[in-house]
Amino acid sequence: MLIKLANWSPLGIASLRSAIAAVIISTYYWWRWGRVPRLVPRQPAEWLAAFGYAATVILFVWATKLTTAANAIVLQYSAPLYVALLGWLVLGEKLSSAEWLLLGLMMTGILLFFGEQLSPSGMVGNLLAIGSGIGMAIMTLAVRVLQKHASATEALVMGNVIAALTGIATWHELVRLDSSTLAVLGILGIVQLGIPYILFAHALASIRAIEAVMLAMLEPIANPLWVMLIVGEHPTVWSAVGGVLVIGATGARAILSYSRSSSREDSSGSSG
Repeated sequence: MLIKLANWSPLGIASLRSAIAAVIISTYYWWRWGRVPRLVPRQPAEWLAAFGYAATVILFVWATKLTTAANAIVLQYSAPLYVALLGWLVLGEKLSSAEWLLLGLMMTGILLFFGEQLSPSGMVGNLLAIGSGIGMAIMTLAVRVLQKHASATEALVMGNVIAALTGIATWHELVRLDSSTLAVLGILGIVQLGIPYILFAHALASIRAIEAVMLAMLEPIANPLWVMLIVGEHPTVWSAVGGVLVIGATGARAILSYSRSSSREDSSGSSG
């Protein structure tokens, strides 16, 4: 909703939003670990996490400006599809028949988003949203390799710095922006991007992964709802059907993965 309301270029919005978020997360990092986070990655996984994150946040803002909010957020949440495929191709993780079926449903849902997007900007916006989902998948896999929470948080700061630097040339335009846009940019950096990632990191330490995934999936539902109520933008019928397939398949795969991990834990517990 705020990205739609901000009267500025997509790159400028993404850049300043990430700059503010980098300050917020760095402040938390200093308070939590007593030192300033590194800004230069030391290992390949940190580079991938940082650049994957930067691609995620930049392309999402651009997509939101060019296509509907529903398309942008749901196509970004197709990330589990790319995580599964990359995990299969790169990490050698096997997929069950049920997971292949769910991934097929998710791909069908993605294709439906292009059913009524006949304008050039709408098509480009959808492709950018898919790129944002791929960036999120790369970041997710890289964070899994990092494992340590401190290293993952540092990579997050690095990603925000990279995103900020890509649009720093637009900052001279800030003096020409209206006060409402400046206020929106501040809220985007602090309330929408900086603080939520800190809270989500804390949440992951105290709740089950399946709960985190299912709660996070409220975003692709609430996002277009807020935009529809405030901005008056309505998703198309095909987008709504595609969204149901993508969100439903993502939720089903999360539940399936949790069921399989629980079964393995029960088996190991009983054998012990």
